[in-house]
Order: sequence, then structure tokens, then C-alpha cells
Amino acid sequence: MKIIVLTTFTPHHIYFVKKISNYYDINTIIVEKECLAPPFNTYHAYEAERYDYERKELLNDEDLKFNNFSKTLEFKNINDEACVKFISNQKPDVIISFGTGIIKNSIIQRCRQGIINLHGGDPQFYRGLDSHLWAIYHKDFSNLKVCLHRINNILDDGEIIDMRSIKIKKNLELYMLRSENTKLCVELTLSALKKFDKKGVFEFFPQKIKGRYYSFMPNVLKEICLTNFNRFIMSL
Repeated sequence: MKIIVLTTFTPHHIYFVKKISNYYDINTIIVEKECLAPPFNTYHAYEAERYDYERKELLNDEDLKFNNFSKTLEFKNINDEACVKFISNQKPDVIISFGTGIIKNSIIQRCRQGIINLHGGDPQFYRGLDSHLWAIYHKDFSNLKVCLHRINNILDDGEIIDMRSIKIKKNLELYMLRSENTKLCVELTLSALKKFDKKGVFEFFPQKIKGRYYSFMPNVLKEICLTNFNRFIMSL
């Protein structure tokens, strides 16, 4: 099974690749170097805590790189012509997307089974960016989920392969949430790859409804999320 991973450079993405590579050989890791930037301030102080926590919790403060686990290529944009050409020449069985920008049809059609994507949230309610934060903002804690779905030409609209809820524990802080999300991403992906390895296809079901699209969350709303999350944890 030839696997290609599309991602960006962050501690939690390195952790994901590390865990998957423990069970399956990854042919190539493709890193998107430039991400879409919003025209307003989105940074909140909890994100610095999140980075430090993920370095410790997920990587044990090791200075790991993607090329510790597989051949790694970098492209400015995941849809660059050179990237599309490389993927086409590789003829992958599975392409896993975790944390990149929008993937266009020029790449989607290069994989017979289609690209599978990890989405933080239930796309039937929250599509787009910062899905967990938007669920917290709306005090919709039942939708703190992780979804593995196929990619089509509509953002976060593809058929669902697997979806599970994040276990929210009483001592959880908001800066820890992405780590829990990533651990669940590993579980969903390994389960799907195991089934694919046996049958040569993914099992999936269509989304029942089309969720609302959300964009970047401004920093002032993240402060509300922090309050909402802490109050929810205290109520457990």
C-alpha cells in the first residue's frame, strides 16, 4: 500500500506521522509551506501554551522532523503544478490530508479511492476552519468530534469513513484539546487503513446534512471560548 501524507509543519502533525509510520510505511510526506492568512488578528495567548504542551505531551520535547519518518517534500501550495505532477507519477493507493489548505480536483483525481481528510469536528454541523472552537463558542460540546472523510470538490462535504467524540475529562484545559484531537486522528486513520489493507477500498456513508461553513475565529471570540470551555469543565 503506497501512502502519501499531505500536511503542514506543526508538532501535532509530526506526532501523527510518527504514529502512523509505526504501523505503515509512508511513501512521501508532502508539506505545504504557505497557509491562508486572515486579514484580522486571530492569535490568543492560550496558543503558546498549546504549542509548549504539544511539544511535551506528543513529542516528549524531542526535536523531530518529518524526514525522521519518511521522504519529505515541501511545496509553497499543495496544488502547485510540481506537487500535482509528483503525486501523479507516484500513483498512490491512499492520500491522507491533515491540516492543509483546500485541495483541488487536480490532486483528488490522482488517487483512485480519493483523498481522505481529517477534520476536527462534525462536518454535518461545522465545516471549514476552527471547528472545535466554533462548537465551544456555541456551547455545543457534544460536537467536539473528529471526522475522517473523503474529499470531493466541496469543502468538508465528502462521505464519512469514521467519526468519534473526543473524551472530555475534568482536568482538561483548552490548550490540551488539540492533542486529544490528534490522538483520536491517529486511531481513526489506523482503523481505516487496516480495513483498506484487507479490502482495497474504504467503507463510508454520505453526510446527511450540509454543515455551516466557518472561517478563522478572531482572537476576541477565542477569549469567549476559553470562558465557555472552563465553565463546561467545572460542571462535569
